[in-house]
Amino acid sequence: MNFFGHTVLAVRRSTAPAFVLGAMLPDFATMIRARPPRTEHTDIDGGMQFHWRTDEAFHRSAAFLTLTRQAVGWLSARGVRSGSALAVAHVGVEVLLDAALAGDEYAQQAYRAALEGAAHDALGRFVDWASDEQRARFDSLRARLLARGAIAGDIAPETVADRLRYALADRPRLSLDDASVLTVRDWARIARPDIDAFAASLVKDLAAQLL
Repeated sequence: MNFFGHTVLAVRRSTAPAFVLGAMLPDFATMIRARPPRTEHTDIDGGMQFHWRTDEAFHRSAAFLTLTRQAVGWLSARGVRSGSALAVAHVGVEVLLDAALAGDEYAQQAYRAALEGAAHDALGRFVDWASDEQRARFDSLRARLLARGAIAGDIAPETVADRLRYALADRPRLSLDDASVLTVRDWARIARPDIDAFAASLVKDLAAQLL
């Protein structure tokens, strides 16, 4: 799952900003090209552990396997190379799932509170990144996400394609060329209804396993 999907499940366990922040931190670490940070804060650590258990259950779920298999087949049939198709199917499904879950106002509030609470003079002082550079990259990401505001439910296919291009840009075997970006844009448009249809039951099934 992507970071907001993790929030949707985390708030069913705890609404504490530290726990919700921890549930998102491994994804934030990936986004800034870093390893997950260390922490001695009980709730932040608990959230991170919950993140990894959630991912384990999510990645073996029938819904995720079905959606990614459909995506790989559709993209490959239209000329996207295999490594890129697999990466887009995995990350793209997660990004679109976040959009499908955007109507959860309870999770939206918890997401915002966790980001606000991650400031240096608050929960941020308990998050130990490996270097000052990584901390600076996290601070920049946090500022961008706060400026972006609530998770958008009406995310444009072009935005999905652009985010995937950026996410895969520094991985030559997975990166997207211009033609593939256009194909990914079309996939995001046609895949959204199926992902929307799976979202509620997927969260329910994961919650039953995790809570």
